[in-house]
Amino acid sequence: MIGRVSGVLLEIEENKLLVDVGGVGFNVMVADRLATKLQLEVGKKITLLIETVIREDDIALYGFLDREEKECFKLISSVSGMGPKLALKVLSVLSVPSFYQAIVLGDQAVLTQVSGVGKKTAQRLILELKDKVSSISTDFGPQDVAVTDFDEVNAALQALGFDPQEYLEVANDFRNAGYSNSDIIKLTLKELGRGRGL
Repeated sequence: MIGRVSGVLLEIEENKLLVDVGGVGFNVMVADRLATKLQLEVGKKITLLIETVIREDDIALYGFLDREEKECFKLISSVSGMGPKLALKVLSVLSVPSFYQAIVLGDQAVLTQVSGVGKKTAQRLILELKDKVSSISTDFGPQDVAVTDFDEVNAALQALGFDPQEYLEVANDFRNAGYSNSDIIKLTLKELGRGRGL
């Protein structure tokens, strides 16, 4: 089993990396968020933690920058009906703390922003992972998080043409800080505008 890869990042094609390790090229699948983050690292040496997934007709390598994200990936993949590709989609949209928070709070609205995760899948994720996630030490505690109706935020930002991948992490940061929905929308728009140079 391959548990770690350290080598030169040769190219990025969507969410697939080609990493040269001693003259051997490894194809490594990563979350979209990580692929975007690594765009400036092409031609440089990188190190990734690897989860090797073996199927009857395929061996796939999934890469992560830290152990927390790798463990979250494994946790999501363990849910019936999920699998590694869908787990990677979750981590492409949500940060690890945001995902854990959604599970602990039973927030289907956040989970269903991920392509391929419908209401039933979100319910299954919450049902199967809530106890496990509650025991994991994260940056937030369920008792410290104010439960708000996040549907309003999603609807407003999507109506303005933003994709969940663009705003979810930023909006969740403001949500964790205890802002009201209206303030979350205003502050998120301000951050997104700054990122787009508006």
